[in-house]
Amino acid sequence: MCASLVFYHFVTLDNPQLEVLGSGTIQIFSRERIESPLILNRQDLGFALAYTVSSNNAPFLRQKFSVIDGESITLDWFQSPQKILQALGHEYMFSQRMGDLQTIYAYSGRGRDFVARGRERVNLQIAVRGGRVTVGWPVILGSF
Repeated sequence: MCASLVFYHFVTLDNPQLEVLGSGTIQIFSRERIESPLILNRQDLGFALAYTVSSNNAPFLRQKFSVIDGESITLDWFQSPQKILQALGHEYMFSQRMGDLQTIYAYSGRGRDFVARGRERVNLQIAVRGGRVTVGWPVILGSF
């Protein structure tokens, strides 16, 4: 299991609505503490709170936040990274492979939020391990 510890603050909500990719579990990262019966789990990561919600309920929970620092979805079934990039309108930038983990980085100029990785701008990360796919913006902030 890998964990990304990169944390950046993003104010806009012009970011991809990851539930368009299909059913799965979404984590919304924010420093705000909220309460809702839609929350399946809340975990204090130190730098933010991670709220876990089903993809069906994500749009409703998202409305409760004034600031969201990032989101990720772990899909219930495999979807190819190319189809994910196409569905979200992002352009492939580069990828890395470490053992059985492939990590893909992408960018879309539609939003103003991004993470600088070297000279590249990144605002979407896809992790593929076996049949499991996790997608996050601007990067995957939780584990994958």
